[in-house]
Amino acid sequence: MSGYCPTYLPRLLLIGLLSSMAASTPAAENQFAPQFGGYLVSTDFRIDNGNHAVIYLPAEARSGDLLSIRPLRLNNDEYLILQKCNSPDYCSQARVVRAWNASGRMGHDFITSNKIPIESGARYMLWMQRISTQGGDSFSLYKENSPPLVIILEGPPELFEASDLLGARQHGPTRIQKSYVAGTAFISKFDGGSVVRLQLLRAKSNVTAALNP
Repeated sequence: MSGYCPTYLPRLLLIGLLSSMAASTPAAENQFAPQFGGYLVSTDFRIDNGNHAVIYLPAEARSGDLLSIRPLRLNNDEYLILQKCNSPDYCSQARVVRAWNASGRMGHDFITSNKIPIESGARYMLWMQRISTQGGDSFSLYKENSPPLVIILEGPPELFEASDLLGARQHGPTRIQKSYVAGTAFISKFDGGSVVRLQLLRAKSNVTAALNP
């Protein structure tokens, strides 16, 4: 199933590929490390079995948890995207929660925190898209709503003309080269060398609330 737009729209770019949503077998519920900066930490993130290009949250994630995402290095032609589907089982429409390019966080607002609150009953997907652009420029704006594993970017016509849109569509999301746990962080290295550091954080008060509903 393809999520591509058959024609290019002015100032908009629709790219992406809906890959397998199957993830690796979840571990037990109690995958949180001892207290860290006032939080319990889980590194039990999962990679999709299909294209090995999408990162899913730990199975034990729940409302009130915080997702910490730190891109340690992105190349000029790379975009890191966090999307949310409102249904955990069926996803036909998604929302871009956060996106990053080589310069940092994308978008109109000026949120500086790397911690994203998790909503109950939603599915989160973290993935990367590479778009080669002559001159090394990058897109910095995007539309909030899009199909899953699709990003709709905004920018001047000159930026679209300088970008290899066809190559981006054909390539699809960037494959994850390897993932591992280092201390209290889940590290993913993508093809091309870019690295992302992830943590699922749970406040001690959230643990108490779960035990005493």
